[in-house]
Amino acid sequence: MTATMSFYADAGTRVRLNQYGTRRAPILALDGDDHSLQVSAFACVPVADHLSFARRLAAACADYVTALEAYAVSQAQDDRKPDEEA
Repeated sequence: MTATMSFYADAGTRVRLNQYGTRRAPILALDGDDHSLQVSAFACVPVADHLSFARRLAAACADYVTALEAYAVSQAQDDRKPDEEA
């Protein structure tokens, strides 16, 4: 199965981790006014596969933060007036 989805987070988007101890798999939820995304483990897929995915997701999120920080710095520099440049 293939799918494509876009999720546009804004300042009102909430990120929650629902934990159930060892009784159930945790659920990662991103919720906004008109959108929602949930990531969870299903019993039909081995837990090792879920862990592998979660680690790749965490690494990609960390890389996204780094790239977004670099982008923010470049935007701030582009917004400076010519007489403000060093």
